[in-house]
Amino acid sequence: MTASRDELIHLIEGLPDDRVDALLADARRLTAHRPRGSWPPAFFGAGVSKDGSTDIARNIDKYLAEGFGRPRS
Repeated sequence: MTASRDELIHLIEGLPDDRVDALLADARRLTAHRPRGSWPPAFFGAGVSKDGSTDIARNIDKYLAEGFGRPRS
């Protein structure tokens, strides 16, 4: 065991009973498995214009004029 783990065990053993629930909730939160998001994220399609072009930086004025960013109809 590491010194940090030994210290943690010592501190837990000296903890008053009325604080155990709060510490247990924190420990569960810290060790809980968090699901990862899907890949690719939803915003990955944001760089495609209505006609399917992806060269947005080169033709930004054209795409803004045609309504880039508005919901597709």
